[in-house]
Amino acid sequence: MTVKDADGGGVVFHCHNGDDDAWKGLKDECRQLGLLPERERPHGGKWQQTGCYEYVDANGTVAYRTVRIEKPGERKQFRAQRPDGRGGWINGLDKAAPRILYRLPDILNADPHAFVYLTEGERKADKLAQWGFVATAIAFGAKGWRDAYAQSLAGRTVVILPDNDDEGRGFADRAAKSIEAARGRPVILPLPDLPPKGDIIDWHGTADDLRVLTDDAIDRPQVVQPERAPMFALIDPSSWQGQPAPPRAWTLHEWIPARQATYLTGAGSAGKSLMAQQLATCIALGRPFLGVETRQANAIYLTCEDDADELHRRQSAICAAMNVEPRELSGKLHLVSLAGAIGNELAVFDVQGRMGTTEAWAMLHATVMQTGAGFVALDNVAHLFAGNENIRNQVAAFCSLLNRLAADADASVLFIGHPNKAGDNFSGSTAWENQVRSRIFLDCPRDADGEALDPDARQLSRVKANYARNGETLAFRWHQWAFVQEADLAPGVHAEIAAVAQENAVNDAFLRCLTRCTETRRAVSHVNGINYAPRIFSQMIEAKATGQAAFERAMERLIHNGTVLLDQELWKGENRHWKRGMKLARQPGESAPTPALTPAPTPAPTPRQPQAAPLVEQRADPRCANPLYTTYKEAGWSPAAPSDLSDTIWGEGE
Repeated sequence: MTVKDADGGGVVFHCHNGDDDAWKGLKDECRQLGLLPERERPHGGKWQQTGCYEYVDANGTVAYRTVRIEKPGERKQFRAQRPDGRGGWINGLDKAAPRILYRLPDILNADPHAFVYLTEGERKADKLAQWGFVATAIAFGAKGWRDAYAQSLAGRTVVILPDNDDEGRGFADRAAKSIEAARGRPVILPLPDLPPKGDIIDWHGTADDLRVLTDDAIDRPQVVQPERAPMFALIDPSSWQGQPAPPRAWTLHEWIPARQATYLTGAGSAGKSLMAQQLATCIALGRPFLGVETRQANAIYLTCEDDADELHRRQSAICAAMNVEPRELSGKLHLVSLAGAIGNELAVFDVQGRMGTTEAWAMLHATVMQTGAGFVALDNVAHLFAGNENIRNQVAAFCSLLNRLAADADASVLFIGHPNKAGDNFSGSTAWENQVRSRIFLDCPRDADGEALDPDARQLSRVKANYARNGETLAFRWHQWAFVQEADLAPGVHAEIAAVAQENAVNDAFLRCLTRCTETRRAVSHVNGINYAPRIFSQMIEAKATGQAAFERAMERLIHNGTVLLDQELWKGENRHWKRGMKLARQPGESAPTPALTPAPTPAPTPRQPQAAPLVEQRADPRCANPLYTTYKEAGWSPAAPSDLSDTIWGEGE
């Protein structure tokens, strides 16, 4: 006879000579020593309690319990009992009391990334817990599943271990659907080599075997058996016989189709955020947007970059440009600021690239549906998309999610992105363009060298349009903190704008020439002589045919506003003496100086640096080197439209 340890802490006796009496005697001796349990005695055909499982809520209180009773020759039964408040138990459950998962505190206290194993019965969950897994079950077996159970599994990966029968497989399917609806990830794992109606109790594998099977199931896409899969919804074209095709609906005529997601990109500081908020305002009121017809609908503008104060300032300028009162927007336009919030991503991706939606998506969907919004602007992709912008299937899944929002709400969704560092008008995979039916691009009109012709002018281009003509453009301009059409400007302003634009262009040419001279160590001066800057600049390629007289006027403007400094030390010559001349007040790449809290005293005039008249009506912003305003008074120099501080280029490697 040999004796050895068995799995699960048991003992195996092997009698080699067939002596049953010796075997029975040895078992009796082991029972006396406590190595084997006492022999079960018949109970005279009575029901006996063989198990008790307490259901503990999140506060550690026993809410109810199930008791397993058995009788020889009968199927086991379960009874539910609730506390009577006096230390005893009452049969049955309170119908109003919520159902909770078995071993719920284990789930709540576990690592959120740990797998949760779901079984049909408590004893099975206890076995898994003994193996070191987070495990749970429900009361009353396969038919006891309720959708409410899934709320405790939201956001978790749940491995469902069905019994090997039709009831077990049905339980797994129902639970999986509920868990998925609760934003969890269900994984159905049928255990191999189970007998008919078998379960984890009957399985001969070990904890390590289960870990291997689980990892394989997690990495393997879930497969639906063809005989159990539902059919796609089919459309029979013959049903359209004699019916005219419905007209195409547009939220912004021939630019933004209804029930679709449209992608808006544009250069940094072009004003994408301003455009989206102004477009939302026009749609909310049913007004044309820069002359283009809109479909009136409740509108939402959601930004992850601007706070409520910035939205207020921008909306005030928009209302002034449109000649409307903010109260007219009540119940029609809804602004949402998520600036500074954490977890704005609408979807996340697992290691296999599969997408799951987030709480932010659920809140967005609920907000759109409950407000009845027909237009939703999302600013911007960098905050809302947590995947890799260069991975095609992740981009495609995210765009499909936005198209789903558009279809669910009968709305148009406009989502905003940025160009990349290389200058392409969108960043990342081509799926950003391929997965939408409309993509539009906002920029300043530029010359052949890529220089902006007029810093306040804007051009919206239809770069992809499945439902309209490609390549068409819409011209408008930035004016007093909003976008306007040229035709909407007051009489006489056009000439002033043209003059300012021309002067700004000459200013830019002057600065390009000065920068080039500095790079090539060619000193220039404001004094009329051999190094006279306007004459030298007029002969340079960077001048682009600008004449000496125009450069002289530009020099006076730039000296006046402090953009260039005179008689400055530039570099040491061969004689070790400083070469002096004109230079930029701030070289390219240098950060702007910190603004003083009090104005600096005006320096006394010198023969080389004449005293400049003080500027008036400047609205300084410490984040910008130049004052944030545009004026057309006396056709003098003024800076271009302010940089859109929310527009950060989102390119590869960032």
